[in-house]
Amino acid sequence: MIIIDEKLKLMNKLGNEPQVKLIRRFNRRVTMNFYYLINAEIDNLSGQIVSVIGGGGKSTLIQQIGKELVEKNLKVILTSTTKIQPLREIELVCQKDQNNYKSKLKDLLAKKNIVLLANDFYKGNKLVGIQEQSVPELINLADTVLIEADGARQRSLKTHKVYEPVIPEISTSVIIICGANVVGAPLNEDNVHRAELFSQKWGLPTGTLLTPEIITKELLSNDSYLKYIPKNTAVSILINKADTNPEGAKLLARELKQKSEFQIYIGSILKNYLDRL
Repeated sequence: MIIIDEKLKLMNKLGNEPQVKLIRRFNRRVTMNFYYLINAEIDNLSGQIVSVIGGGGKSTLIQQIGKELVEKNLKVILTSTTKIQPLREIELVCQKDQNNYKSKLKDLLAKKNIVLLANDFYKGNKLVGIQEQSVPELINLADTVLIEADGARQRSLKTHKVYEPVIPEISTSVIIICGANVVGAPLNEDNVHRAELFSQKWGLPTGTLLTPEIITKELLSNDSYLKYIPKNTAVSILINKADTNPEGAKLLARELKQKSEFQIYIGSILKNYLDRL
């Protein structure tokens, strides 16, 4: 966690009136459901195909949103186009194990309203995701499809190889997620997935402290996070794990807000709160 005199830092960069408004906005907490990352109106969530990319809580996020939508009487399929772990309390359907996996999906959705779909098991308890071409047919079986479209090996930040992220062209919404715990942390493999590639890309030596400016450049990079997002797709950014580094989360959110037109959110899935900047 970084230790920053936040108000002094902001006063040095902003005039008095904008600074006061920004501080008040940061200090205000409004209770939101995590499905607000897609759309605040529940009637607009039916028909959505949502891809989640980045690091710092993708699986947890799609599970949380899925449960919220079930509470609103929507049927939800959770899946991945990369790899995913089995999700606790959510039944699994594997395409490879079922002669007609769609019938199995329909049956489970009728009973549970939510199901996890994967292709097959991989290296023990991991699951291989579905093929991208399988995604369009899923929206005919459920109201909403939530896709983990990236892998980060439990790190809160990553950079991408040329074939990543695996965002289906049919996606209607993309959520970019990053963990606040990396703000002020050193650039290394413990904090960043593919740290060496990240270092080469931005010309930064290993051990460089990850400032909000550095992280923002990566999250808004057309060579990484944004390169496969379909045109006219709604994009929002979640800074998760804000409870572990609230000052860093706020400064990163401010930098992202200044450099993009995306909706920016700060929150903690673990602590069950979400704020919009």
